[in-house]
Amino acid sequence: AAVTEEGALNVTYTELLGGKYENVNFSVAEIAGESTVFSLKVTNNGSEKVTLRINMQSATQVTENTTACNLSATMDGQEVYTDLVWGGSKFEIEAGKTVTIEVTFDATKDLQSIEFMIDSCIDGDTAAHSGDVTFSEMKLLAEKAEQPGEGETEQPGEGETEQPEQGGEEAGQPEQSEQPDEGETEQPEADAGAVA
Repeated sequence: AAVTEEGALNVTYTELLGGKYENVNFSVAEIAGESTVFSLKVTNNGSEKVTLRINMQSATQVTENTTACNLSATMDGQEVYTDLVWGGSKFEIEAGKTVTIEVTFDATKDLQSIEFMIDSCIDGDTAAHSGDVTFSEMKLLAEKAEQPGEGETEQPGEGETEQPEQGGEEAGQPEQSEQPDEGETEQPEADAGAVA
């Protein structure tokens, strides 16, 4: 993994075995604040489709299986699968495409880190994967998700103010991790794959 001159994170990998849950993990505890949404653009620079899982890792156990506190996610405005038992939101990005991703998470769980599992997050996948993925425009936003029945609220200036965005908060320096987080001990241990 390398940070580009533009501040994006570029990850290239070869012969990475699927189903090993290898990841790139970076701390955001110091900047998370009141954030509830992680927004970013992902570009698949490779020649094959990429499967990506994003975990918003909390300080506390969320279920008996995970510390991931994801609530929901979208890719280019379309809802994608979020696993509320094992954690994580999953995305499939076609070769040559750039997508916009938003992951909503439970801010009451004390967000500690963000984890990207690239082509290594499919249980039972034994294929070797190679790719080149760029993560850019990463931001933590303080947006309140609209709850059912909350559609009619007062406008700012009528007794309430809008909650400001924490846009532009850059995510922490990435670290490569070869093992799943403690909350995911039921999943296979990571193997040494070539992740650059």
